[in-house]
Amino acid sequence: MKAHSPLFGALLALAPLPAAWAAEEITGPEADSNEPVRVAAADGSEPVITSEFFNKLTVQTGYGPEDSQVGSDREMFYSLRYEPSFAWYSPEKRWAKWMVYGRLWLNYDSSQSSNLTNESTNNTAREQAEGWYAELRELYVKRNLIGDDPRFSLSLGRQRFYDTYGIWWDDSLESLRFNYQDTFSDAFIAVGQKFHNYNTDVNSLADSEERTTYVMGEYAYRWSQNNRVGVRLMHENDHSGHDADDRYDFKGVRYGLFFNGDNLAYPVLSDYHLELAALDGKMDNTDGRGQTTNGHNSKGWAALGELGKRFDDLPWTPRLALRGGLTDKPSDENDGFRLNAIQSDRITRSGSYSTRLTSSFVALDLRNLSYYGVSLETRPTPRSALDLRVTQLNLRDEDGTLPIRMNGDQRAERNRAIDRGTQGNGRNVGQMLDVNYYWKMFPVALDGKHLDINALVSASYLNAGSALETGDDYQLSVGVVISY
Repeated sequence: MKAHSPLFGALLALAPLPAAWAAEEITGPEADSNEPVRVAAADGSEPVITSEFFNKLTVQTGYGPEDSQVGSDREMFYSLRYEPSFAWYSPEKRWAKWMVYGRLWLNYDSSQSSNLTNESTNNTAREQAEGWYAELRELYVKRNLIGDDPRFSLSLGRQRFYDTYGIWWDDSLESLRFNYQDTFSDAFIAVGQKFHNYNTDVNSLADSEERTTYVMGEYAYRWSQNNRVGVRLMHENDHSGHDADDRYDFKGVRYGLFFNGDNLAYPVLSDYHLELAALDGKMDNTDGRGQTTNGHNSKGWAALGELGKRFDDLPWTPRLALRGGLTDKPSDENDGFRLNAIQSDRITRSGSYSTRLTSSFVALDLRNLSYYGVSLETRPTPRSALDLRVTQLNLRDEDGTLPIRMNGDQRAERNRAIDRGTQGNGRNVGQMLDVNYYWKMFPVALDGKHLDINALVSASYLNAGSALETGDDYQLSVGVVISY
């Protein structure tokens, strides 16, 4: 039985560590500032809107290891995505009691290599479609003004869940969701389960995603103009059958706190973001021969975050940030913090670009991991950014699981060496160097809506440490997003 007291020690060690500013371009009626909004009429009148249609086109190309797995052969990759979405309102948008929203992907992917426009990139067991395919990402109906109170709404259908750090939820699933939105506080509670991918190429779920029910909830309170605190809770019930292809079946709870602030007037601090998460439950383990052992205790915790200081009086208004993360040290393969199938290591921020906790290349599983680093973010022009991040990755247990997405053959060889007792190369996974240049066009009014164009150039390099025998690796990518 493992106590959770180290979680609070990690809080003291990391607190004050805010998220690396980065985010996803999301269209639709509940999107952020990237939503293609309608332009007000010249006479100041507001048109009656009963339906809207949005368009987003994403083009990405790059060079890096196959399927974004460290140690795999490098290849060119490219992706083309057209993402139409629509919303219907009744009686009209301003005071709609009912809304129906849908979002579709029309895709061409040359491979599974890193595509940061994908949602929930954590599940390596999920088969990724290649070539041409279509996928229904969202389709739900929403009832607003419950009891004629604008604070309450209820939605039902396939809908997206996401937060600033994807370690809680970063995927679409069939669900019933109740929302509360007030001036100083907001909350939701939802129950959901995935049934299909709704994909023309890969419609069936991975074994690790089937028959898993989630109950999720969040409450956040803005206790001052620039500071928020909140609590999150998830009950996860994997009631799928025992199968060697779905080795771990977890039933239990995840719970945690988050703190964030921005535009602070402190001399040494402009913003911060801190996430604390823990899990507690039981794990069933099925080995490669199909033999299952039941009821293993599974406990773990993770703490991660960022502290930033922006210098508005200097050219390019640089922001310097300290970043770090720490998980517990698992006692065995069933123990310790880990991400589930609807979580990821992505960071999303309104008005910018998507990235991961340490880079745009290496995907992390928050297990058996500690990392720390520094980032320098600059704004050469009002609508561009040039960012540099350097991060050190370490293992908590040198004989434990490597917390990065790597080539399957090399991972299997490492596991065999651990079983033989010949793996002892230390805890240093390596250093990540990440450079990103982001540009966003000033929006253009066109036929009553905004046309937005942005571009992102990324370069990531992994300087492999002693614990990683794959050698150094890197990835380069260029992407353009057009929204209207």
